[in-house]
Amino acid sequence: MRWKKIILWMVVGIFTGIPLWGCAPDLEEQLKPFQVSYFRHKLMNVAFADAQHGWTSGDQGLILVTKDGGKTWSPQKSGTQHTLRAISFIDAKRGWMVGGAGTIIQTEDGGQTWKPLNSGTKDDLMCVKFLDDKRGFAAGAFSLFLRTEDGGQTWTEMTDQFSEEEESMLDTTGMSMEEKMAALKEEFASDGGEEEGESVIPLNPMINEIFFISPLKGWVVGEAGSIWTTEDGGMKWVKQKSGTLEDLFGVFFKDDNEGWATGLNGTLLYTDNGGKTWKPQASTVAQSLFDIAVSGDRGYAVGNAATMIETKDGGKNWKEFKPASIQSYSWIRGLTVIKDVQDKYVAVGGLGTVMISNDGGITWEKIS
Repeated sequence: MRWKKIILWMVVGIFTGIPLWGCAPDLEEQLKPFQVSYFRHKLMNVAFADAQHGWTSGDQGLILVTKDGGKTWSPQKSGTQHTLRAISFIDAKRGWMVGGAGTIIQTEDGGQTWKPLNSGTKDDLMCVKFLDDKRGFAAGAFSLFLRTEDGGQTWTEMTDQFSEEEESMLDTTGMSMEEKMAALKEEFASDGGEEEGESVIPLNPMINEIFFISPLKGWVVGEAGSIWTTEDGGMKWVKQKSGTLEDLFGVFFKDDNEGWATGLNGTLLYTDNGGKTWKPQASTVAQSLFDIAVSGDRGYAVGNAATMIETKDGGKNWKEFKPASIQSYSWIRGLTVIKDVQDKYVAVGGLGTVMISNDGGITWEKIS
């Protein structure tokens, strides 16, 4: 009889969710509000549709949403376990995310439900940008570049515009990627770089970021100093000379002319003519810089090892910036600026880090 009681208790526990080793958790514990600090995922990107509605995404298909300007966040079900690397929203209801293995998901209700779209590829997608509810772009590994004219229901490949037509004369057979890049950089330097010859880049450089300043004008940056621009809404892309072979991860333009690109080993590039010429700027850091945003006189770039740099003169000069709230975090991957009554910056990164500045970047707080 005693064993029957034990078996009955186990069955009850299984179907009611009561732990077999003790009593059920207190109701108060069960109803505790969600906290970002519960998650230790890598957050890869952040985007806001307006001053109140924003999303961040990361590994294992993680999506968090805020409806109060970043004060509180709650999870959404993405329907995927792939890393979600990039976000694009055109309003508080309609948005897209892309990530590993060609993943593209879409929402039309602010993220209450997400549905998968067929990208036609299994290659990783690193970035996405929609100009309106119909026209959008997604790009990533091996110069993969996709365009849609129907909100993502079908995609057209444009990779040929981003692949190099001519190979380097250097024989890289049998070389690892690291050895190949070192050899290409040596060849680039021996040729006098940009002034005496074309930049030598991989035939199919990874595309890391898409940025549009208007429905017609945009830029793309990627591996080995790659930069392209469009002036017709993304139908035709033209390569620009960056003067570097360092990988570029982020790009931001303040207007049609002034822009910056960030990359490996503290790389910071500046243009004042829409990218016709790019010049290096002193970032004052050696850590890789993943993202950048500028508004008015102030701007910030974020990167590896919790690195932040700031400008107070509209991007002419930059220096390292160390707010107390970020000293213990591994890296910061995504950054956005929300232009409201006073500019708000939101940054995300490793260990589930979400940081917000409500005063234009002067002070920062970590959201727990």
